Amino acid sequence: MRGLKMPPWWLLGIGFTHVQILSQYAGSGLFHGMAGLPVSTDVAWFVGMGANILVLLACGAVFRGPRLDRLKRLLAPSIILNIVGFLLSVWPTGVTANDDPVALLGAIALGMGQAIMFLLWADVFNRAKIEEAEIALPLSSLVVLAYAVVVPLLPASLNGIPMLVAPLASGATLYLSFQRLPVAQACEKAVAIEGSRPHSMVKELARIAVPLAVFYLVVSWNGLLSQFEMTGERSLPEIIGSLAGVLCIVVFVLFSLKIDFAALFRWLCPLATLALILNFWKSPASAMAVCSISSVLDITIWIVTYLYSSRMARRDYGTSLTRIAVLLAVSHGGATVGNILAVAVLADLAQQEAMPQSISLVLVCLLVATTMVVVGRPALRVAADWRNEDGAAAPNMSARCKAISEQHGLTARELDVLLLLAAGRSQPYICDYLVLSKSTVSTHVSHIYQKLSVHSRQELLDLVSE
Repeated sequence: MRGLKMPPWWLLGIGFTHVQILSQYAGSGLFHGMAGLPVSTDVAWFVGMGANILVLLACGAVFRGPRLDRLKRLLAPSIILNIVGFLLSVWPTGVTANDDPVALLGAIALGMGQAIMFLLWADVFNRAKIEEAEIALPLSSLVVLAYAVVVPLLPASLNGIPMLVAPLASGATLYLSFQRLPVAQACEKAVAIEGSRPHSMVKELARIAVPLAVFYLVVSWNGLLSQFEMTGERSLPEIIGSLAGVLCIVVFVLFSLKIDFAALFRWLCPLATLALILNFWKSPASAMAVCSISSVLDITIWIVTYLYSSRMARRDYGTSLTRIAVLLAVSHGGATVGNILAVAVLADLAQQEAMPQSISLVLVCLLVATTMVVVGRPALRVAADWRNEDGAAAPNMSARCKAISEQHGLTARELDVLLLLAAGRSQPYICDYLVLSKSTVSTHVSHIYQKLSVHSRQELLDLVSE
């Protein structure tokens, strides 16, 4: 284990942006039932989410390379869009939300404002230190926890105050973050790592995007389907989900584990499958369990998506915003499809009671199949990619390190570090090559020494060369 060093407090402001988008899901306990606010069963919500996805893709295409520094100019417009969108959404017009052009405009403004804020925060974490991001992102779920606990206690007439506070607080902390994290720091990190092969970003994103879309389809389907069976405290799923986010600190920091998408999907697939199976039972208890699992899935995937973007920005900062924009757009697209599917099924529920269970069964199969694509093809590791100084393969060293790893029970990440140590690489080089923090690499090196019963680099080299 390694020590816990608190990140700058302003990095936790991303939690306010997460609160905003959570508030617009019908199954969410945040601001539930607030008059006028578009939820995932309204036409206005679908229009707003469509605007959100379009803005994400447009910004990802425009803000690349040198243009990335111009992104922060959108901070003030994003705050205004969020506030104006909220006010238009809740403005009493006497017309149903689906037929009200004012509500539609409000939803579009909210979708655009939230998309820009998500990308602004992504750029902040792409510039921040890895060890800060690993703590700040999970810790920001405490903001969701605070809203989930406090908002249900407020009178309905005061629900608008915390909703207005969210974009203002997010904007203020974004401003502080941009002031403390200059572009120069990010550009210094955006250097090509010696010995690494160029990868196709399109191919890489395609492999991740499909399971990501399916997961969010499942999350939205479960959340919307289970809300009609829920009774009692509706904010409990958000409380459970945000606590799961805090627990990610234990995984990322205290145990020095780097969770990539393959590892994430491998662990979350059984949880998502359980939630789908629970849809076969119609009871308040199973509905609460489904909503809680969906909240855990949502916040965990959200954290890992941002951490993935932050790590990849160290290798290619110029396209970092494009990468996160595509992944967020895919996530929101999956959520939209899940909501459309749920709304269509619920509208016909009286005539076809078995339909939700049938669709849940199909989604189980789809979830397992798409997860196998990622887990079956893990991210390229050093063991498969290592080249010596002349560019030729070093099969003997790789084979020897693999044999030592299997004999002494090294983890996959420890094997990567062992290969680089055996090749004479320094710890700073390993940090850059594997995109890990200094303390994480130090922990891995310590574990390797302990497992191999060596006490110095020379003893390690002698062991590998035997």
